Amino acid sequence: MTDIDADTDTDPAPDTDPGINTTEPGACCGCQELDRAEATARAERDASKVSDCRVLRVRHRVAEHGERS
Repeated sequence: MTDIDADTDTDPAPDTDPGINTTEPGACCGCQELDRAEATARAERDASKVSDCRVLRVRHRVAEHGERS
């Protein structure tokens, strides 16, 4: 019987940083930070801050991921 887990390598190559200029917004550190900030604002019931986070996320995605607004 072979060990399937030993054959798979999930670590990124040492010369790549998955958190910078990735085409997948979910993997971006900036996107993740904005998601956490929005979740915190929701928990605090701060609607203004939730809205701010959404605006910042759209701006970030346009600037960093080339998405259209």
